[in-house]
Amino acid sequence: MSLVKSRTPHDRHAGAADKGLCTPHTVAGAEIQVVLVEDHPPVRQGLELLLPRRGFRMIGSAGSFEAGVRMIRARRPDVALVDIDLGDSAGSGTDLAKALHDERSATATVLYTGSIDNALIDVAVDSGARALVLKSSPIEHLADAIRAAAAGQHYVDPLVASMPWRSEQGAPGVSIREAQVLALLAQGLTTEQVAGDLCLSPETVQTHVRNAARKLGARGRLHAVILALMRGDIDLPAAR
Repeated sequence: MSLVKSRTPHDRHAGAADKGLCTPHTVAGAEIQVVLVEDHPPVRQGLELLLPRRGFRMIGSAGSFEAGVRMIRARRPDVALVDIDLGDSAGSGTDLAKALHDERSATATVLYTGSIDNALIDVAVDSGARALVLKSSPIEHLADAIRAAAAGQHYVDPLVASMPWRSEQGAPGVSIREAQVLALLAQGLTTEQVAGDLCLSPETVQTHVRNAARKLGARGRLHAVILALMRGDIDLPAAR
């Protein structure tokens, strides 16, 4: 399946300085420490069993907003995997992500949810979370999101592209190159990895992201990827 659905001509921003930079991207092998915040015990226990089999080190789990915040602050994991709907009057998963973001925590937040809509996407983007994953997705998607977040990148679940509530085509379309960049970022690649795959410099990749975000009216990289998926400017490989 093609990753790009752009209807605009190929841009010509990639200059001579971008040539000769094609290097295959690699996946970091370092063990990633994770704290899980999930209010449903069966789901929590299941993830505690599944995630270590994908190479992650589970260093704690909590069932509420306040317990989750305390544990994350005390144990400082690389990634906090947080259910958006915690069923907790003290705060939601997006509230937890925003609290960590506002205090400039080194812990990256991955939000996951059983249902999603446009309003929830806006809240998730504004929370400062680095990744958004659907509970209906394969465990591999969740693992990809955790790895991307730990590397300081953003990740959007590929199943977002198949949601029936795709947004209207109101904004100008992104260019083919901008769409290529966003599609690779959506798969969890770093700026440097995207640059290597597309034979661009990292600075050019960042320029494409900024240009795409401006055209889409996005509030940042994650929002730009989500909007491009919803508009149909990019597609992702079928769920594994």
